[in-house]
Amino acid sequence: MNQALFIVATTIAMVTGVVSLLIVAIKARSDREARRVGRRRRTLSRRVEAYLRGERSSIGEALADGTRSRDRAVVEDILLRGIIGREGTDFRKFALAFEELGLVALYLENIERRGWWHRARAAENLGLVRVRRAQDALTRSLQDENPEVRFRAARALGRIADPAVMPTLILTLNEPDRFSTIRIANVLVSVGAGINEPIMASFEELKPGARVAALDVLSSIGSVETGPWLRKRLKDADSDVRSRAARALGAIGDLFAGPMLVEALKDPEWPVRAGAAKALATLRYAPSVPDLCVALRDSEWWVRSNAAESLRAMGEVGLTALESMLDDSDAYARHQAVFMLEEAGILDERVGDIFAASNRRRERSRTFVDQVIESGQCVRLSELAGDHADLEVRTFLAHMLREVRPPGELAND
Repeated sequence: MNQALFIVATTIAMVTGVVSLLIVAIKARSDREARRVGRRRRTLSRRVEAYLRGERSSIGEALADGTRSRDRAVVEDILLRGIIGREGTDFRKFALAFEELGLVALYLENIERRGWWHRARAAENLGLVRVRRAQDALTRSLQDENPEVRFRAARALGRIADPAVMPTLILTLNEPDRFSTIRIANVLVSVGAGINEPIMASFEELKPGARVAALDVLSSIGSVETGPWLRKRLKDADSDVRSRAARALGAIGDLFAGPMLVEALKDPEWPVRAGAAKALATLRYAPSVPDLCVALRDSEWWVRSNAAESLRAMGEVGLTALESMLDDSDAYARHQAVFMLEEAGILDERVGDIFAASNRRRERSRTFVDQVIESGQCVRLSELAGDHADLEVRTFLAHMLREVRPPGELAND
């Protein structure tokens, strides 16, 4: 029995030793290969830089023996990493290098391959090199069965930015998958102002969700030239379009949109009213102050919140309007006004004037405190009653709060 155990233990030890030696050998070989590749990569990188500096007339001459098959993947990776962010002469030299080494031809071949990952990578690389003759293949790839291939093809076409292809690219916003639509929208934003006209021209061909995405693209690009077209969208039958158009008008800073945005504050759909109120905050359209005060009474919280933010953004005139709403008959309006005045620091400022030397400031401050207490929004006042730096102010606030509620209720605010 002992002899059998000894044999088993010896066998296990030998196997373990052999496995350990194999692991060490494989690791050593892997490390050697990594060091070799690293050295080779540094050498090839220096040769590519020499080509870019014009020290060699072609990439083949610069690489010398670097065009061997074993170096192909390393050279390709150096070029793909190097071309990102390049423009002008540098970019053209990189593009010529891809052509000369046959990489463009390889990508054009791979975009038709069976495996989707081959097609996706080929589309991505054709976009990085901005291969114009690949546009037909990339356009066909917009209909690929795989969503990742479709997205990479769209991004490639966005990088090439040929105006003739833009309408086709815009129609890919009709993707049924919302996530895909968002990714395509980001591609269109990357094209810049050149996409504005094609979007406006193709708008009627888009599905409802795609129209919303298209408006978000115009909003993100922020070209004020789209203002007149966006203003017309405020009358669209689709409330989502009206809402996004309102937000876009604020984002692009269309100063002529003020009157129409004020009218949109009366829209039957609350997202449109909320979008209009938000846009008015960006535009700081002072004539809208009375209408924004009315919007503080809206039944929807988002409308009230955006209207209050807009009034705050108006500066002194808006803050004065918010204070005037403290004795409004509508509880929603009073609550929103108190909250925004707290956010703006006005409440703390008024409390600090409770014992001001000026009779006018003191009277205004105490009236303000009365109105806030009457609104029922006393959280901040309760905090100041406990930790304000001035003992007289703390005593005064505590007294005022006790007059409307028993002392035990103060801690609940």
